[in-house]
Amino acid sequence: MNDINHLLDDVERNQNNHQRFYLGISQIGNPNQRLLWMRWRWLMPDDMEPRVLRLLDLGNVVEDHLIAKLRQIPNAGIFDVDERGRQFETKALGGHVKGHIDGVARNLPGLDKKYPYLLEFKTANDNRFKNLKDLGSYCEWSEEYAAQVHLYMGLFNFKHCIVIVYNKNNSDLYTEIIEFDKIAFDSLMEKAKNILLAEAPPDNYIPETDYRIKSFMSPAQQSAYLGRTLPENIHCRSCRFAKVDLEKSNGAWYCNKHEKHIPEKRQTMGCKNHNYIPELIDAHVMEVDDDKVLYQKGDVQFYNVEENSNCRGKNYYSSKELIEVFNTGDPIGFIKAIDGIKNKFDGTVKKVEKQ
Repeated sequence: MNDINHLLDDVERNQNNHQRFYLGISQIGNPNQRLLWMRWRWLMPDDMEPRVLRLLDLGNVVEDHLIAKLRQIPNAGIFDVDERGRQFETKALGGHVKGHIDGVARNLPGLDKKYPYLLEFKTANDNRFKNLKDLGSYCEWSEEYAAQVHLYMGLFNFKHCIVIVYNKNNSDLYTEIIEFDKIAFDSLMEKAKNILLAEAPPDNYIPETDYRIKSFMSPAQQSAYLGRTLPENIHCRSCRFAKVDLEKSNGAWYCNKHEKHIPEKRQTMGCKNHNYIPELIDAHVMEVDDDKVLYQKGDVQFYNVEENSNCRGKNYYSSKELIEVFNTGDPIGFIKAIDGIKNKFDGTVKKVEKQ
C-alpha cells in the first residue's frame, strides 16, 4: 500500500512541477513582503508536500461542485469559463500580476439583477470555519482572502462579490456579499508595484522561532528565507542585471548587461554573466563594478565574477560556484580550505552527486 502512496505522491509532484512567471493575485494580501518578493524572484524552494497539494486540488473539486449546484438555481446565470473554455483571467502592471477568478453570477434571487457578481469559493476545516462564523466577516477572517476579492473586483470592475466557504468536515456553508473597497484596492495595487520594482529583498521582521517560519516552511525554505542558502541553480531573477519592465504588457524583463529583453526560457537558465543581487549574499558588500562584486565575510574577502576564463584569481567565484560555497553552511571555512587548490589547478567548484 505504501508503494501506491509513493506513486500518487510522485503524480502530485510531477503535475505541479512548473514555473510561474507572474505574481499571483491570490498572494498579494500576504503581509510578509519579504516572502512575496522571494517567491516572485524564484528564491524559495518549491518543495510543497504532496499532502498539501492534494488539499489544494480538493479546493478545485469543491469549486466545481458548488458551480454545478448554483447552476441549478432557477434563472441563475453562472459563468466560470470564457468562450474559449478557459478561466476568466486578468493581468496588471505590465502583465507581471495575473489571476483567474472562480466565476461570475447573474440573476440570483434576492440580489440586484443589474450587476454581475464575482464568485469566490474557499474551503476550511471545522475550527477555521467556526472562527469565520463567529466573526461574521470574511475580510476580518483572512487578510489574504480579503485582498484577493478586492483586487479581482477592482481589476474586473465588479461592485460586489459573493464568497462561499465550504466546511471540509461537515459540508456546512458560509455565504457573504462583499462590497468593493476602492481604497483597499489602490493600496494593494501600490503594494504589488513596490514588490515588483524592489531590487533587493525586503527585511525580515519575523523571528526565526516564529510559528510562521517554523510551522509553515520546510527546513530548506527556512534556510532560503533567512538568507543562509542560495537556490540550487542560477536564473535571471536572482541577477543584479535583470530589471522588471512594466511598460510592456507581456510580463517582460530587461537585461542591462546584454541590453535586451529576456525570453521566459532564458529567465529560468541565467547566463555566464550572472552576478547575484548583492543583498542575497550573506556578506558585507565592499565594492561593486560593471563585472564583479567584492564581498567580505569574517576575515575573508571574495568576488562574485562572471563565468569565464578571463575572471580567474584569488577568491574569484562565479555565481554557480557561490551556490556550492554558501550551501556548505560554512562559506568562510570552505573558501579558506579550497581557494589555494582552486587557483593552483585553475579549477572550478562543482557539486559532486553521490553514486
